[in-house]
Amino acid sequence: MAAITRALRFIHKDAGSIIFLLLVLLVTIAGCRLTQSAFTRTAGNAGSAFAAASTTLTYVHEGKISKAYAASSFVNYTSELDGLDQTLPSQTGVPDAGTLQRLLNLYKPAMEVIHSPCLDESCDWRAQVAALDSASKAFLEVSNS
Repeated sequence: MAAITRALRFIHKDAGSIIFLLLVLLVTIAGCRLTQSAFTRTAGNAGSAFAAASTTLTYVHEGKISKAYAASSFVNYTSELDGLDQTLPSQTGVPDAGTLQRLLNLYKPAMEVIHSPCLDESCDWRAQVAALDSASKAFLEVSNS
């Protein structure tokens, strides 16, 4: 019985330490997210959305998802990404004008894909995937994601 009591005390002490370390880690991670500028967060979200759209388009052509599912996904991507070209330049933490212009130049063709994705074989869906991938990569790079 004494051995069980000692073991429980040891576990209790370790559990407290583990919980404390997890809390410190959580606060540290949250602090890093909170210190990101609005531009960095928005660019990272946009890069992720463009990547998801690219995957969706690829998956529909590989038969992994239905056209209906893909179409509804693109409605969501539209609502997330529309107007970004208007709001991005005024956010805190915006990079130099050249970097911003490069992002906006990639944003436009990627948004054409978001608005009119090729969900059948009648068009060049691979070119659309390339446009989405280019935008995703650029936005994620500037967000350091």
